[in-house]
Amino acid sequence: MSKIFSGWLLAPSASTYGPSIDHLYNLVLLITGVLFVLTEATLVYFALRYRAKPGQKAFYSHGSTKAEMIWTAVPAAILVALGIMSQNLWAKLRQPSHFPQPAITVQVMAEQWLWHFKYQGPDGEVEVQNDFHIPVGTNVLFVLNAQDVIHGFYLPDMRVNQDAVPGVTSTVWVQSDKPGQYDLRCTQFCGTNHYQMKGTLTVESPEEFQAWLKGAKAAAF
Repeated sequence: MSKIFSGWLLAPSASTYGPSIDHLYNLVLLITGVLFVLTEATLVYFALRYRAKPGQKAFYSHGSTKAEMIWTAVPAAILVALGIMSQNLWAKLRQPSHFPQPAITVQVMAEQWLWHFKYQGPDGEVEVQNDFHIPVGTNVLFVLNAQDVIHGFYLPDMRVNQDAVPGVTSTVWVQSDKPGQYDLRCTQFCGTNHYQMKGTLTVESPEEFQAWLKGAKAAAF
């Protein structure tokens, strides 16, 4: 069964807010899936039940005002409920006033066709390209900018997707709860070499992160 729905369901999340996003996505998928099946089943039933038959004349039916009110009010109520749920989650993820206090701030600069990551270390700035690290269980703030065109900062396993726009500074945060290596992709077509806009996020223990940071700084000079 899991293989049948593998193309519809999200891969397991690796961030603390991932389950909330997945729950909302699965809820919308369930509601729309059930309504789709019911609608198509009703369509097939009416097509067969009221198909043309010899000797049977068509007749006019006004319909049911009560039924029309129900199928208008119920979807409206569902949309309002989903809107409230998504707005609360959106505020948590997208409004800086709702962000948790970050322990680490990473400056991200996107250009054709490269990702730059700049960390503030105890001895100065550390800059790496494409492959970057964060410690597990730590609030990390990404400050996004673009040098040339619009790029999409997409960490699918973290449920992070934020455009980097020239002249506009955008922020997004994440706290990962699963060590490992995760893909970074660009979701905007940013030119002929768009396929090169990729990287790797490594989530590791705070001790491993500090060791990597020292090694990255040493390699930069």
